[in-house]
Amino acid sequence: MKKRFTFKCWNCPKTYTLFREISTEQVLTVACPFCNAEGVVNLKPYPKKKMIVRGESDVEQKIEELELPDILPTQKPEEK
Repeated sequence: MKKRFTFKCWNCPKTYTLFREISTEQVLTVACPFCNAEGVVNLKPYPKKKMIVRGESDVEQKIEELELPDILPTQKPEEK
């Protein structure tokens, strides 16, 4: 499911929000809408939390979600 996340640009001091679908083991590439700099967000350092959700028929479903900060810092992409 897509959610709105807030990112802080590594190139300029501005923050911006984007809709993204984030999985548990992933590196995101995002572009700052203000300076057009491409940034990378590494999600591996953030711990996972497990939740149990009950649906309408009382069926339990286990969901694993990352515990992310309010603002995700971006880093300059590595040169290839």
